[in-house]
Amino acid sequence: MERVVLDTNIMLQIIPSKSNFHYIWEKILEGDIVVCISTEILYEYEEILSQRIPHDIVLQILYNIENHPKTIKVSNYVRWNVVEADADDNKYVDCAVAAGAKILVSDDKHLRILKKKVPPLVDLKTLQEYHEYLNAKKTSGIGRKRKK
Repeated sequence: MERVVLDTNIMLQIIPSKSNFHYIWEKILEGDIVVCISTEILYEYEEILSQRIPHDIVLQILYNIENHPKTIKVSNYVRWNVVEADADDNKYVDCAVAAGAKILVSDDKHLRILKKKVPPLVDLKTLQEYHEYLNAKKTSGIGRKRKK
């Protein structure tokens, strides 16, 4: 199962049940997507999500992420300092590399520098690209659970 890191703005887009991307949140809860997090990322999730969602619901969301058996929690990692334009975004890159995440999902323009890295530290995908990627996997049968 692939490991992914989701930036905060992606979380804001996948959590609402009326979102076209809500199925990604459901796949996370079902354990079909392995989310990688760090304490820094969780703090940002709480701060930003609480600006748009009632805090008690945010705490439940964070609990679901942090305590999910498939969540990868990263505590010690190298700080790569790849993103100079917005150093705060480095926490996503650092977490992805430390956790061995295949994909970092973000629409943040500052992270686009990852597309220029050779060799790439992690595959950066926008939410739309990640949606298309998941649909292509579903269509091709890659990553499907085997029936017993």
